[in-house]
Amino acid sequence: MARIEQFTTVSAPPEKAFDYLADIARHTEWGSHIASAEKASDAPIAAGSTFTTVGKLFGIHRAEVKIAELVPNQKIVYESQDDSGHFRHEFTLNPGDGGTTLTKSVEALKITGPLKLFSPLLPLLSRRNMATDLKKIKERLEAQA
Repeated sequence: MARIEQFTTVSAPPEKAFDYLADIARHTEWGSHIASAEKASDAPIAAGSTFTTVGKLFGIHRAEVKIAELVPNQKIVYESQDDSGHFRHEFTLNPGDGGTTLTKSVEALKITGPLKLFSPLLPLLSRRNMATDLKKIKERLEAQA
């Protein structure tokens, strides 16, 4: 699966969007396939922080999620790995027009198990889920403004 990317503009500053999105445990508030997410330690969120998530896309999957890169108020990169594969997710945040342009992308680094059967559908499903996720993120951030 090639890298899939979508964007939206939110009426919130990059700092607010960054803090909200870097906390993987809060992804249950907007993630279309995330049923639960817990931080593995009490340490502050930083590159290397890990989370355990349970996802529900073509079955139930328990994943380890690790933050790969954090550039304050600019970029969040994390990778998830479970029995369905290894995926790289990225958010980039750019200030503008009194808010933030938020770009979300996902790339399958390795697809395994039963998900391989559905791999031709992944781009379509990913785009649909991403649009739903971005809409929810926008609503949450703007409601907090």
